[in-house]
Amino acid sequence: MPHPNSCRILLIDAYDSFSNNIVSLLEERLATVQVTVIKIDQQIADFPVFLCDFDAVVAGPGPGHPENASDVGIIAQLWQLSDEHLLPVLGICLGFQSLLVAFGGSVVPLPQPRHGIVRKVTSSDSSIFEGLGRISPVQYHSLHALLHCHQELEPLAWDLEADNRDAEQKADVVNPDAILMAAKHRTKPFWALQFHPESICSDQASQQLIDNWWTEAQSWNSQHRLQTRTYLFNELRSETSLKSVDPPVDVHLSSQQMCPRTTGGHLMDHPTTADASPYLVIHRILPLNGLKVPQIWDLLQIDEGDAAVLDSEPHQRADTGSHSIIGCLGSTTLKLEYYVNSGKVCLRQGAYQRFVDLAEYGDTIFGYVKAFMSARKATGGDAHIPFWGGLMGYINYEACLETIDIRTPGHPDRPDISFAFIERSVVIDHQHQRLHVQSIKPGDEDWVEMISSRLALDITPTTFRSVPIDPSVLNSVITYPDQTSYMTKIRSCQDYIYSGNSYELCLTNQATVDSSHLRSPWPLYLHLRSVNAAPLSAYMRLGSMTLLSSSPERFMRWTRPTVSNASTTRTSTVQFRPIKGTVKRYPNGPDEPAITLKQATALLSTSKERAENLMIVDLIRHDLHGVVGSGNLCVPKLMVVEEYATLFQLVTVVEGTLINQNTTLSNIPSLTTSPGSSPGTSRSATPSSSASDFDHQSRRQCKSSNRSAPTSKTGIDVLAASLPPGSMTGAPKRRSCALLRQIEGEKARGVYSGVVGYMDVGGGGDFSVVIRSAFRWDHDPTYQTYSREKRDTWTIGAGGAITALSTEQGEWEEMVAKLGSTLRMFE
Repeated sequence: MPHPNSCRILLIDAYDSFSNNIVSLLEERLATVQVTVIKIDQQIADFPVFLCDFDAVVAGPGPGHPENASDVGIIAQLWQLSDEHLLPVLGICLGFQSLLVAFGGSVVPLPQPRHGIVRKVTSSDSSIFEGLGRISPVQYHSLHALLHCHQELEPLAWDLEADNRDAEQKADVVNPDAILMAAKHRTKPFWALQFHPESICSDQASQQLIDNWWTEAQSWNSQHRLQTRTYLFNELRSETSLKSVDPPVDVHLSSQQMCPRTTGGHLMDHPTTADASPYLVIHRILPLNGLKVPQIWDLLQIDEGDAAVLDSEPHQRADTGSHSIIGCLGSTTLKLEYYVNSGKVCLRQGAYQRFVDLAEYGDTIFGYVKAFMSARKATGGDAHIPFWGGLMGYINYEACLETIDIRTPGHPDRPDISFAFIERSVVIDHQHQRLHVQSIKPGDEDWVEMISSRLALDITPTTFRSVPIDPSVLNSVITYPDQTSYMTKIRSCQDYIYSGNSYELCLTNQATVDSSHLRSPWPLYLHLRSVNAAPLSAYMRLGSMTLLSSSPERFMRWTRPTVSNASTTRTSTVQFRPIKGTVKRYPNGPDEPAITLKQATALLSTSKERAENLMIVDLIRHDLHGVVGSGNLCVPKLMVVEEYATLFQLVTVVEGTLINQNTTLSNIPSLTTSPGSSPGTSRSATPSSSASDFDHQSRRQCKSSNRSAPTSKTGIDVLAASLPPGSMTGAPKRRSCALLRQIEGEKARGVYSGVVGYMDVGGGGDFSVVIRSAFRWDHDPTYQTYSREKRDTWTIGAGGAITALSTEQGEWEEMVAKLGSTLRMFE
């Protein structure tokens, strides 16, 4: 049962990507409030009775039009409540527009939409605006509401400022002189806001509105509603309607369970979760002695087979790239592969393979991965390095889409997710100039000593064979995207933005490179890292896929849990570093001087560039809030310009804290999902037929002085809840991704726009966004008809965030600049 003094607010989520930020704002500002979230398409038999258990409702934002029943769902029923079932309601954005349409207003397109823009709002200084005067909230809207008469609704605030368009915008695109920003019903307890007080860039006065609204809502309740609450559905809980993506207790894989493809071969022992001892890290620390990653590659004698290198050496940064990791794969390395829509994970080891049905893991690959890593813990490693062993690999864009219930056709020979379980590795600590040779294989001291001895030898540079390839030998033929087609797609994006279906759409395209076949692309990767140095570079060869990446963008990192409070609490820090906003370092060509950081900062300070970044920041805050809970998130860096080899980028850092009680795997509670939400989202309800079927207790986040999210969440939960990377989708994420599939002709992005990285047996993890990268698949070569020469086909993706402020030429040039940073390795 809830605390007797607590109050309950219901948030109706219209599949927006900012809803969890509203939850956090409510719970942080209102001391005794608990928030429950349902979707607009929740099936509830008796909605008015369901609402009796709440003190107020927030009708949230979302994409679409308030006159489309499917876009507003049950929000429309709020305005039709009888007097006996009335309760306070606050509409935000779409909720605001829905209120106005319900009571005689209309909604029309803005000539110039406003998304991620901070604007001055002038209020009547009455009702919920009393004492606030002018405020500066963030606006996200393509439509605006008109009041044709004031019989039932009273306007409360307006945007009266002259329109702030960029210089390149058309002079004849002018918004109205006065745009309605807030209203209330004259007799019913309904208030509504067009803007977003929960945005990271909305000012404190905008957030104070929530306090003022809550004061008025409580006052109305004290005069019009019964003081007792039945808490009906809190006593009638139905666990059967919930889908678990957490692991069952026993997730071990024995050799008897594995099915041989051919005879012979031995399998690694797979520990059970019940009685297996943790792995013990065997390690040696050596001085680096000037060795570079390519030289260490040579000394490890890595051949043309599978390989996994996460490489920060080319562009070391203390905040993103201070370690490099070389996974040492062998013929018995365990591989984990997943194909979208298959419902199974394939485990491969040497001559053996086995398929595992994901139904036992909540029908999600991330439920299985969480179980897999929970059964493979390690101790004894050096706490100063991020990786002791674990999974290294990639998650492609189509697998990311599956987490938000967007299904795409897969390819039978190309895994959408592929990881190798790394038992042996070498980690380079660039900051302290140290080498860490380590293994989690039992009794593997001899290998550690052998590799340590090999890396400690005094070898002259001429001994090494790893050198960058001369691209002229590749005879490359580059096929660029078509400019006319790309600009048509930009216009399609803006049509959807103007109609209110998206705030921002991250449009992408692909170039292909037909080049001479390379048995080992490692020299080509070395050339890429020399011409486009980046802190999160990667060379990944798993099965038939090869990825060469020079990514500057961290998707997310989480630290190993640390124990505090007398060993009862474990905390882990999760960090996102979204990049949105790009300018060339050499805008006038490589032979001309580069622009300075000051000049780049000025160019990236326009409303367009900042809006692009802000929209993704607010989206990431939403994703992260859904797992770490209210009060456990901060933004230590907001829109800072960083310098890279060929570009300047606008970067933000978002961090959250996972707080868990010490538990064993056997008592990890279920992590829940709902249709259309990401696995790991903690506040969404699964469809139910009545209030009694709704599991309120397991969904809400309780307000307290020491706020924490539900126990036993890990970085894998955050990963599952945050894919695809917001910087590659736009917002709202689910609607935007569906639109982009259509605009891009349902062409698969593949590994591009996905993520690559690791999950550590010590409990941490780190993934970068796959951009500034090229990938190829084996068994898919092209042949020149005149020579029958075997050729490779490399795919390089690039794109940009399309907003209402975008220009076709500007977006085309940005996409080409991003392509060029990677294509340089073929030129």
